Amino acid sequence: MELKVNLGCGFKKREGFINADKSPNCEPDLVINLVKEKWPWADNTVTEAVFDFSMEQMGTTPEELQYVLQELYRVCTHDAKIYIQAFHPRHDQFYLNPLCTQRLSIEFFQLLSVQRNLSMIATGMHDDVVGLMWGVNFDIKNYMPLLNARFENELKEGRITENELRERMVFQSNVLHVIAVELSAVKN
Repeated sequence: MELKVNLGCGFKKREGFINADKSPNCEPDLVINLVKEKWPWADNTVTEAVFDFSMEQMGTTPEELQYVLQELYRVCTHDAKIYIQAFHPRHDQFYLNPLCTQRLSIEFFQLLSVQRNLSMIATGMHDDVVGLMWGVNFDIKNYMPLLNARFENELKEGRITENELRERMVFQSNVLHVIAVELSAVKN
């Protein structure tokens, strides 16, 4: 039997999932503070996990995000699918929401891969080897940056090229609105 969890569900319940949230007001299946409490699922039992605009609100410190990712890794089976949607940290919806405290990006998720960490060590790169330090190992299966509507329209209308857009993504706020990432847990 597959065990699927919707973590930080709020009022967005998913059929066939255990919907978990710290607020009893949204009437989740399970009331739990995912940042502070041990998750109730046994090791290697969760086959699918969803964070739908919730991971960026998990705690206020790197240590709290570390705890969430360590618990996630603990409960996931090998090849478990993890779907994350989050506001891009340089978008106003992230800035203006006081609950958004964790800056998530594709660059951060890349640091959670032990294979990438080992490659960085072998080549003398100086990025943090977060996967090794935190004892987690997630691979990116899919990544989709979702553009702010203004830039989406400019691209469709030909007023901006993809190359110009890529340059703006690096230096300008409010270009990317949301990041959507699919991870898989890697366990040997």
